[in-house]
Formats: sequence, C-alpha cells, structure tokens
Amino acid sequence: MLFQIGVSLLAGFVLSTSTSTAPAPTGGQWLQWGGPRRDFTCDAGGLADKWPPEGPRQLWSREIGPGHSTVLVDGDRLYTMCRRDDKDAVLAVSAADGQTVWETQYDAPTKEGMDLEMGAGPHSTPLIVGDRIFTVGGTVLFHCLDKRTGKILWSHDLMAEMGASHLRRGYGASPIAYKDLVILNVGGGDTGVAAFKQDSGELAWKSEKFPGGYASPILIRLNDEDHLVVALAGDWAGLDPATGKTKWHTTVDTQSFGIMSTPLWIEPDRLFFSAGYGGGTRLLKVNVKDGEYAPEELWHYRKMQVNHGTMARIGEYVYASSGGSFDPAFMMAIELKTGKPAWRDRTFAKANVLLADGKLVILDEQGTLAIATATPEKLEVLAQAKVLEEKAWTAPTLVGTRMYLRDNHTLKALDLSAAANS
Repeated sequence: MLFQIGVSLLAGFVLSTSTSTAPAPTGGQWLQWGGPRRDFTCDAGGLADKWPPEGPRQLWSREIGPGHSTVLVDGDRLYTMCRRDDKDAVLAVSAADGQTVWETQYDAPTKEGMDLEMGAGPHSTPLIVGDRIFTVGGTVLFHCLDKRTGKILWSHDLMAEMGASHLRRGYGASPIAYKDLVILNVGGGDTGVAAFKQDSGELAWKSEKFPGGYASPILIRLNDEDHLVVALAGDWAGLDPATGKTKWHTTVDTQSFGIMSTPLWIEPDRLFFSAGYGGGTRLLKVNVKDGEYAPEELWHYRKMQVNHGTMARIGEYVYASSGGSFDPAFMMAIELKTGKPAWRDRTFAKANVLLADGKLVILDEQGTLAIATATPEKLEVLAQAKVLEEKAWTAPTLVGTRMYLRDNHTLKALDLSAAANS
C-alpha cells in the first residue's frame, strides 16, 4: 500500500535546529552511491583546514527514521531512505532547510531468517537517473519512483520473483545505471546479477548464477570495452553490462565471502578489493590476450580489512579504515605496488572516508567528523569534532562545500567552507 505524505503532515518528523541562516544550495549533484565517479572522490574546493571547537558550521538538523542509506543530492533536493515501523520510506527533502518535500512509504515486513540486531535497514543507497529514482530495501523490494512527486512507477519483489537473498542482515548493495538499464545484485536464486529497463521495469538480462553480495557493483573501461565489476561472496567477476555475459571470473577463499566494501578501479588494468572477517585486501590485474580476459592476483595482505567502509586512493596508495568485523579499527595506508602498509593510525573508530580538495574527510562510527591530509608518511588531522551519535555508519555526501550526513536518528547539513569556519 502506498502512502504519499506531504510536508504539512510530516511536521512531527522535522525538528528544525538551524544554528544560522543557511545559504542557498550550490545546485550540484551526487546521484549515486559513491558520488560522481562512484569512488567517494569529488571536485570540491575551498574546504576549511580548521573548525571552531564545536565543529564546522551547522546549517540545519532534523530527525529521520533508522537506516543507513547515504544522501543523494540533485540541485535543491536531497533524497534518502529510512524505516517507518514495518515499512520502507523514500524521502525527498529541501537542501536549504531539511524540510520534507515528499515521502513515499510502502509495506516491507521483515522476512524469516533476518538478523535484526543492526536494524532492518534500508542499507542500500538509491540511484537517480533523469526524473527517476531507483531504490532497494533490506527485504529486496526494488522500486522506481518519480523523483519529482514520489509516485511509484513500477516495482519488483526480487525475493518472490527471482529468489533474491536478503543476506540475513538485510540487502545492502546499491544499484548502478548503464545506458537505459538499471543493474543490481540479486543472488540466492538462479542468477547473480540482473538488469531492468529504466522506463518500464522489464527484465533485460540475467547473469549466470552467483551468490548474493553486499558490495556495490562498479563500471570500468578495460581494453576499450565496458565491464561491470561485481564481488559476490567468493565470486568476483567482470560482466558485459549490456548482456550480463561473464567476461572474466575468479574465486577467493571463504574468509573473503563477507566482502562489503566497493572495489576500487586502478587504471589501466588493476582492481583493489578489501574484505573484513579475516578476508584482507587483494590487488588483481586483469590481463588481456587475444580478446580474452584473465585476472591475476598481484598480492594479498590479510591485515588490511575494510569491512563496510569506503576507501580513497591518492596516487599509488589507498587510505581506509581497517577494522575486520567488530574489532578495534585503525586508519591505514597501503602501497599499491607492493601491498605493504605504509602506516597505521588509531585516532578514529571504524570510519568512512571521502577525498575532496586534496584532503581526506573522515566520519567514524562514533560520530566524529574530521578533515586530514594523508601522505605515504603519515595522517595529519587538521580538525575534528563530534557531530553525530553512535552508530554513524552512513558514508557522508559532499557537494561543493556542503556536507550531508546522518546517523540512525538525525540528518544534518554542515558548511565545510573556509569562509564559514574562519
């Protein structure tokens, strides 16, 4: 059953706690998981190196339901998902003040066998293409909505229709667009990945059978061909995004089956994967000969274990929070050429990172936000402040100098500009 609730009916959900008059949004975009390049890098400039003791300037704050979907930005609107009792909710809110523009709820009762210790989600981040927004909840209900109104245009129950897996803790991979298709992990039935027509929801293709997986797929360009890279439990593969046909495939040991972090593409031919629960980090090279592809493992370093966090690459080093599963975490730098660690830093709890203006923005699970410089020699923290409550597992979004971030209760907008924090 569909409920579309206008802003006047949602007044009870909004607690306007702006600390100052918010400037007009910059009109930028962050339309998918990981931002413009799906790798948590952005072209922002002018970020402050120092903040007041209470943290960067807060523009507004509002209450939001539980969930871990990141925040999308399209001009003057933000989009995300949360949970309302036994329903999933998709929200559009004003970037200027956080007020609700529309909210669409749909029934999404939890399924047998789900482990709800960490909540029922939603864990996946929506995808915006044109005037449509595509969403997937923890129970693998897949929806296409009109981003202007919240009207549901089409939907699929992927567990009922394709035997998709909720992966026990709730589905978590984020969909990706390719030409007129929207592609997402399925797993658990007779397929691993599926593509649907964006306009009609018609099934376009199914891949061969792979298990389900939390890691979001990425698109790369290799040998002048498009590849959809997926990490589905122990099966890591490159698929033709137009047909779903497997181009290359490798298998890894059982300790890497819990991979959640999104792979990093290192042009022209390398892929960086990291998994918690003992899996460790691998660098693969995809070799090409006579039109055939063969992945080769260059190195495997077990002591760097990125669980569900994000990673950032600067030159020939990758920087991320290594925490295994529920173990103490540390920030870490690893050299791509050798697979050797450059340093470890225990300043932060388990964290997400993004790269902007030549700096790392770090948000750890305890709600500490920081800005730092990262080099092969060290991590230098320039400013930090507690801005959210634990567990702040959602990766932050940055458009211009405006940051949007959330924990399991609160959605906030901060101004990270040098001008606002001098």
